[in-house]
Amino acid sequence: MKAEITALKRRLKKMRFRSPSGETGRARVDLLNELGMMLYRSKPLLTEAYAMEALVLSERLEYRKGEADSNRLMGISHETRSKYFESMKYFKFAQDIYTELDDKLGMATIFSNIGVVFGSQSRFDLAIDQHLKALAIFEEIDERNRIANALNSIGIIFRKRNNLERAEEYYLRAISIREETEDLPGLAMSYNNMGILIMEKGDLEGALDYHNRSLKLKEDLSDRRGISTSYSNIGDILVKQGKYDQALEHYRNSLSIVEELKDEEGIANNCMLIGHIMILLGKHKDALKYLERSLQISIRIGTRIYESDCYRELSNLYRAMCDYEMAFLYFKKYSSLIHDIFSEKSAETIAKLQIRYETEQKEKEAELYYLKNVELYREINDRKLVESQLVAQEHLLEQRVKDRTLELQHSMKELKMSVEGTIHTLSKIIESKDPYTSGHQLRVAELAKQIAIEMGFSEDRVEAVYMISLVHDIGKISIPQEILSRPGRLTELEQEIVRTHPQTGYDILSNVEFPWPVADVILQHQELYDGSGYPKGLKGDEILIEARIIAVADVIESMTSHRPYRSSSGIENAIEVITQNSGILYDPEVAEVCTRIIRDKDFSFN
Repeated sequence: MKAEITALKRRLKKMRFRSPSGETGRARVDLLNELGMMLYRSKPLLTEAYAMEALVLSERLEYRKGEADSNRLMGISHETRSKYFESMKYFKFAQDIYTELDDKLGMATIFSNIGVVFGSQSRFDLAIDQHLKALAIFEEIDERNRIANALNSIGIIFRKRNNLERAEEYYLRAISIREETEDLPGLAMSYNNMGILIMEKGDLEGALDYHNRSLKLKEDLSDRRGISTSYSNIGDILVKQGKYDQALEHYRNSLSIVEELKDEEGIANNCMLIGHIMILLGKHKDALKYLERSLQISIRIGTRIYESDCYRELSNLYRAMCDYEMAFLYFKKYSSLIHDIFSEKSAETIAKLQIRYETEQKEKEAELYYLKNVELYREINDRKLVESQLVAQEHLLEQRVKDRTLELQHSMKELKMSVEGTIHTLSKIIESKDPYTSGHQLRVAELAKQIAIEMGFSEDRVEAVYMISLVHDIGKISIPQEILSRPGRLTELEQEIVRTHPQTGYDILSNVEFPWPVADVILQHQELYDGSGYPKGLKGDEILIEARIIAVADVIESMTSHRPYRSSSGIENAIEVITQNSGILYDPEVAEVCTRIIRDKDFSFN
């Protein structure tokens, strides 16, 4: 390959000393495009330079075929660097010229190129439509290696759609052709794809064998991009085997190569994979750095499948960091995007495209045999019938989606009412145990809710604070009533009994399914900012923010309420206690917000 490239460069150097006109000019355009095609994987920027020179020259010479080839090469150069929007523009220019020239090979090749772009953006129904069009033309003109390429591309789409049996069928057909034609670069690609497929079917050793065969061919061919892909895929297998350090080394080797090649799609993929390993190893800061880089690139270049993978991994990361709000936010983004990519409607579209392609192929066979094959016609008619049934099924599916959405909304409303009803019932049970503090939890809930609103919590999180406040003292149900209502100072033993109520509350509710961390907040609501609270002596940010809010609201309500054994201390005394102990016993931000609500916004207990 290197010797061939060197020879072509010498020829190009000689041509540049001649006047670029007539046949000489056209030969120079063709040579530039040929050189660019040989270099686009290893040196995409040099390919772009050759393509631009060829494009300018072919336009000046009015050489339409060269102009089409140059536009296609420009598109490939941009696609290699994951600049999909620019690449599509040049592919469309080339497609128009090939159509004008009735150049079937050029038209089929452009269909394949556009299919690759759509596949990279996870627009699978559009991708398979383009690849099937290309396959039909390649079969018509009997281009064996290009038939194998199209079969391989279609197999990739089916694998991404999780139709592994159909994907394997196309991969094996591609391998058979490539072994027959001794297409080593294509064979390396097919081995790589079979390795991914076999891994997804659960055969890790078989997958590793295919990837090592692929890596050997790529090293022999000095295919840097291909070597990077093999490192990444071998890393995937090592992850499944639990060999995280070895997997990390392979992913970093792969990342180093794609950074050198300026392959943004490869960078996005490897950063996401490294982020996943960092989560498994508990290195959360490093994981966040790699995942944010991957997400930024994925959004910029339009690779929706990597974007969705980043949202999933970020959700896993924040869950590992116990930030459930961010974890839920990213999980919603992941669910929404993955639904768009793998929707049933998209699957129906792919099925219709496949049936249409196969129908057209059968119709061509029927013409070839002079329409004598009755069984063939019957199959064609059956396929057309299936296609019409799929259209009807698509309309039915749309209606089912609407019906299911309404059912889900109704179920969510009923669930929310059920949870709220349970909370209020528990609150009343607690008050029945200690009538002297009747309404205490409700008043704490009102103040805690206002603090959460002022701190900018989301609507769901404000509701969580309110509902948890209503039952924060549920553990007192196990404390004897004579201790709860006794006037005067409690003995040391009685104080120890009272201090058991957070743990008791946790034990009562830890196995109850709530959409919020109810049990954990109840366990922590008596913890203090400096670590002097109970039951675990947590301090600062170790205490959930909901528990820190309830702690402040609890003190304010207790000091401003009358008890049989003491009178109210008044709101100003309560505020003074909170202010003096801000940053000591109580979260300084919560204390400041609570003070502002009472003094500046005239909050009062109903």
